Amino acid sequence: MEYVGRILVEDVSGCRFDIHQYRKRRLLFRVTKFALDTGEEVQRLDANTFVIASTRESLILVDIEE
Repeated sequence: MEYVGRILVEDVSGCRFDIHQYRKRRLLFRVTKFALDTGEEVQRLDANTFVIASTRESLILVDIEE
């Protein structure tokens, strides 16, 4: 897998986390994986929302313009 970059998110209490994005090609499709620093899998729900797979805790994209 190729490291793409990190995405800054925060939970409902305001704690901020980095999600690391990895990508690889599988035949004709591009596979993207998201993970926290701890290795926990994260799934993207929409453009601004992620969820930790094991706990279903929501994480919201942080506007870097803040």
